[in-house]
Amino acid sequence: MRRIDAAACLLALATPCALAQVRCEGAGAPLAGVVHDTTAAVVPGASLTLDAGPAVVSGSDGGFRFACATPGHHTLHVSSPNFAAIDLKVDTPGAPLDVVLRLEEMQTVVEVNGEDPAPRPANATGATQEISGKRLQSLADDPDDLLRELQQLGGAAGANPANTSITVDGFQGDEGNTKLPPKSSIAYIKVNPDLYSAEYREPPFGGGHIEVYTKPGQSTFHGALFTTNGSPWMNARDPFSVSRAALGKQRYGFELTGPIRKQGSDFTTTLEHRTIDNSATVNAVTVDANDNQVATLANVATPQQRWLGGVRVDWQLNPKNALIVTYNADVNHLANVGVGGTTLAESGYDSEQFDHTLRIRNVTTASATLMHESSLSIEWDGEDDTPQSTAPQVQVSGAFTGGGTSVGRQRMHELGIEFNDDAIFNWKKHLLKIGIQTDTYVQHRHMTTNFNGSYLFNGGAAPALDPVTHLPTGQTVQITGLEQYFRATHGYAGGTPTDFSNVAGSPFVDIWQTRDAIYVQDSWKLLPRVQLDYGMRYFAQNNPNLVGSVTPRMGVAWSPDRKQTWSLHAHAGLFAGRVRTRQYAEIVRQDGIARTTSIAYNPVYCSVLGSACNPFTGITPVQSVRSVAPHLANQEYGIENLGFSHSFPHGWTFSSDYYIAQFWNNLRTENVNSPLNGSPTGPRPGPANLNIFQVQATGRGYGNAEFFGLDQHTLKRVQFFVGAVRVQIVDDTDDSMFSSPQTTGVNTGEYARRTGNPLWNVFGNASLSLPEKLQLTANFNGNGAAPYNITTGADNNGDGNFNDRPQYALPGTPGAVQTPWGLLVSSGGTASLPRNKGIMPWTVYLDMNLQRSFTLTKNANADHPQKIVLNVRSSNVLNHTNVTAIGGVLGSPLFGVAYGADNGRRIEGGVRYSF
Repeated sequence: MRRIDAAACLLALATPCALAQVRCEGAGAPLAGVVHDTTAAVVPGASLTLDAGPAVVSGSDGGFRFACATPGHHTLHVSSPNFAAIDLKVDTPGAPLDVVLRLEEMQTVVEVNGEDPAPRPANATGATQEISGKRLQSLADDPDDLLRELQQLGGAAGANPANTSITVDGFQGDEGNTKLPPKSSIAYIKVNPDLYSAEYREPPFGGGHIEVYTKPGQSTFHGALFTTNGSPWMNARDPFSVSRAALGKQRYGFELTGPIRKQGSDFTTTLEHRTIDNSATVNAVTVDANDNQVATLANVATPQQRWLGGVRVDWQLNPKNALIVTYNADVNHLANVGVGGTTLAESGYDSEQFDHTLRIRNVTTASATLMHESSLSIEWDGEDDTPQSTAPQVQVSGAFTGGGTSVGRQRMHELGIEFNDDAIFNWKKHLLKIGIQTDTYVQHRHMTTNFNGSYLFNGGAAPALDPVTHLPTGQTVQITGLEQYFRATHGYAGGTPTDFSNVAGSPFVDIWQTRDAIYVQDSWKLLPRVQLDYGMRYFAQNNPNLVGSVTPRMGVAWSPDRKQTWSLHAHAGLFAGRVRTRQYAEIVRQDGIARTTSIAYNPVYCSVLGSACNPFTGITPVQSVRSVAPHLANQEYGIENLGFSHSFPHGWTFSSDYYIAQFWNNLRTENVNSPLNGSPTGPRPGPANLNIFQVQATGRGYGNAEFFGLDQHTLKRVQFFVGAVRVQIVDDTDDSMFSSPQTTGVNTGEYARRTGNPLWNVFGNASLSLPEKLQLTANFNGNGAAPYNITTGADNNGDGNFNDRPQYALPGTPGAVQTPWGLLVSSGGTASLPRNKGIMPWTVYLDMNLQRSFTLTKNANADHPQKIVLNVRSSNVLNHTNVTAIGGVLGSPLFGVAYGADNGRRIEGGVRYSF
């Protein structure tokens, strides 16, 4: 398969390169733009001719480009089936064109600007929007803040914003490793386009989809120098910290674009450096020498040093072939990763992360009705982690984590190769797109995860001690994990750890995985105001082997009135899941062959006795392995949608959507060799003292969602969009293939909303023109009612999973704890508490940007206009405490108490000089 993939890549890229190169005569300049219809949907396959010359065809993103138009006046003719042809007078050189086509029975309008937000596409569902111009400028410059803002926008489609998939120039990239290009190189961003298109792999509830498109070069030299600064006095104290840390950010860089030769080729390049002085807030509970609980609060510096750079070259090989080559690099050094909340500074680690990506695209306009695009991406990324300590980790449930980090000294490097090949046919009333998508990942990991071992102190029944002699009195009491830890460090009775676990063997884990997809998507203009979209997608992968995923999809959009103020749409489709490389690597890491994972219950606490001590002395360890069920079926989703949008007078548009969904064959893990009597060393169906955690396709789920949106983009001084989505997804897998029921074979209480998925997501953005040419922009996002789980922190049934939940208790039950859900007890109750009963408070993010532009060049038509932009930007301007963690271990010191939160308010000022 690898040889076939490689040959296909080379053939697709080499063929157009062999064609003769054609130069234009004179001092030409590129002429480019995008073709839209009146709903803002891009129009691929539109035929464009300049002064009756050779035709070019708009690409899959609606974009078109003439490599070298001579300076002066020209006539641009644009036509597409079912649309009225237009002739547009254009001048070159000039700004990119935004061409709007109307249906044949309507008047034709052409807009030549890049600032007005595009209207809502007819085939869109939910929070679909396109970001460019001033609104793009308002987004964060910092790549982490920009990623958060985009994930929140994508998450408006439903599900967890952290699962939002992001593509750059059509490349999907490796999951969980999204690297955005510098914001200054971004031309525009699409948020949640037609998610029912067979071209996309993710379902609407998968977290949303973001498409980022970068800028091409220009025919004359332009550039910019920029810097931003945020100092400690400008920033607020972070939540839970006792004092303001030394928080700051410095950023500087440049961008340059221009021609490589006089005609047909250009480049753009960016480079920037960031010094980020951040801090993690430790908010833990420890114990002093007198066995008193002590609140441990500290600011731990977590600085970053980051370089980002990129180069893009556009080369017109001949009138019908264009080659686009980009290279992006992201190198980041982070210190004290993992510290914060209940994790002490000693358990952090330093991380060196890198990502180098080379992307090659070739666009061939074969004829006025056929366009072909092939693309290849080669990505080399990874990280090298160095722990602050290699001592065994110490976890005291619901109180603190100390000792060494379980990450250990590790090195993870990956080579990712992505190849896409698409063809677009445009004839009569059909726009047909056919494509293949191939992803190959080769990972080499040196993983020492938990090689240092980890002790757990969870508390429980223990001998009562005399307060003076610390000797047992003969009575039994319930103690916390902190009390248990104190006794262990002083050698008192009842101080035996709950368990000790470690991994031994070879640290080397090598993975090779290939994922292939083929899709067909057709858009059929059934009637002038009726569009039918239908397609089919096939997906397969290895490691593990998943085949047979055929997922048809269909959608219809109808405008019932001639003015097209109403748009009604309906969609239905099947979607298939996948197993990601990092997920399969975890299965291989615990294969039980190259590495052995062991756990000892009630072990010796060696941190007191010295390095010669063995925690497994006199104890029969229980080992654990991970495996995949034979003939594993791929997870599937069936999702239907109904929605509408209506344009009111004076530029108001209201839209709404409703979704329903069913999930089956969802992946989750069960211990198929659990002990039969609840004792870790008790009898089992198979081998003794062995946990077999098997990934199975036995999960189920269902859900619904409602979206509402209102936008206004025609007022002179203010434009805005506000929306809300309510997402109710219930399943028994928690959207994780490693999620396990608390008891094998028992599903009681397992169906619940997914951890961290908010019930409500409210969002909006606005732009306000103030006096003195000041421009104020704001981006808002609020999430509410995200669930979290309540556990005992212990393995009550001996199956190796520490996810057991408390039980309801009767009044007077010893050890019962009063909670918002009633009296609960770790064991011995009447029935188990259902999963994910805890509810997180609302998170509210408001980011604002105030800027003023100063034009230095008096001649508005100058080839090199000069401008200075000054801005002040603030993230979390309300300084709202956005809680990220609440204690969920019953009876622990932090039970029901928030101990982790996102950053407080950050402010930075910047200056940008462009020429």
